[in-house]
Amino acid sequence: MHNVRELKEDELKQMVVLEQQAYTAYAREKEEDLDEVVENHKKKFHKDDIHFYGVFDQEELVGSMKFYDFESNIFGKYMPTAGVSSIAVDLLHKKERVAKSMIDHYLADYDERGYALAALYAFRPDFYYQMGFGYGSKMDRYKVEPASFPNFKHKPDLTYLKSKEKDLPRMMECYHEYAGNQHGAMKKFEWQYEMFFDKFMFKKVAVERDNKITGYAIFSFKKREINNFLSNDILIHEFVYNDRDALQQLSTFFHSQKDQVNRIQMNTQDPMFHHFFTDARDGSDELITFVSHQTNQSGVGLMYRIINVKEFFNQVSKHNFNGVNKTISFEIKDSLYEKNSGTTTVKFSKGKPTVVQGAKADATVSMDVSNFTSLVLGVATFAKLHQYGKAEISDETFVDTVDELFRTKEDLICLTNF
Repeated sequence: MHNVRELKEDELKQMVVLEQQAYTAYAREKEEDLDEVVENHKKKFHKDDIHFYGVFDQEELVGSMKFYDFESNIFGKYMPTAGVSSIAVDLLHKKERVAKSMIDHYLADYDERGYALAALYAFRPDFYYQMGFGYGSKMDRYKVEPASFPNFKHKPDLTYLKSKEKDLPRMMECYHEYAGNQHGAMKKFEWQYEMFFDKFMFKKVAVERDNKITGYAIFSFKKREINNFLSNDILIHEFVYNDRDALQQLSTFFHSQKDQVNRIQMNTQDPMFHHFFTDARDGSDELITFVSHQTNQSGVGLMYRIINVKEFFNQVSKHNFNGVNKTISFEIKDSLYEKNSGTTTVKFSKGKPTVVQGAKADATVSMDVSNFTSLVLGVATFAKLHQYGKAEISDETFVDTVDELFRTKEDLICLTNF
């Protein structure tokens, strides 16, 4: 039986050693190099929004993880969101259900605290899908020529952001204005931006008008793997804009780098962004049958999970689900967190949901919590999930009704890494 508890500060070194062995891609070469990692963890250890947990077999640390108390913009209102990362299992204790013990504790802990939504970046999407996590929006990676960023021929308000004391709070203010208007965006903490000011490799340019930042881009240069030390790519780490003009000025800035930069790499969850570039091709010159030019790589990463179906509908009670007037029962299967399994009946009045247990439903929807999560967040449509055999309904004449319920105008977009 595993014991899961919060770590003590003097146990951080054990956690770091365990993480280094579990995530070998980021492992340090020398043991003394671990002290820097430990010190970085200590800076966050006493913050209210991040928690360090360990899994113990007797007195031995066999697993570790970090919890984050996030808030996500869900349909225009911030909802408490439980984040988990750095799930690491000791090499000698793999296949002993250590990871399951961690996820069990994670879900139960946040459920008790009133959270209805959880999120994580999956090292194995199939593994977490089986644990009830549904796919979030795809991430697209574009690698375009600088000239493909449109030149709007004006960038008078561009400036560098250099001062952590002065500019970091203004950058965060800009980001939170964006997050407040974007379905899926999470509030951020100051420590999530500090690295971009502490390391010279990160460049920050912003559009500033009337002492207010209306958009910014964080980027760095990367030398190309060819025998030409003068040739570089740009990697954009974050690209935020709150109005059309900010987007245009930042685009003009990147367009103007075409004399010294080979390609600009940018990640985005905006499914329409290929329309922005004048040439979205990635330079591979690959064709996809019949004649479709390769534009980007695409992948699934951030996954979400409804922890408590009833509480989720309570927390979105002010949201209008497209004006639908129907009562629907949701029969949810949650094999990992059985407390969340069962039937929840929701009455939608002019789109507003109210949990009404025991009421007669117009139709009953049956599905796994993973696909249910993608459905209610607007990532997947009910019609497609039903077609794919991922959802069942007691009366198929209501397929279009349930489909209409959860269709969203906005895509679920999250810029937070954790």
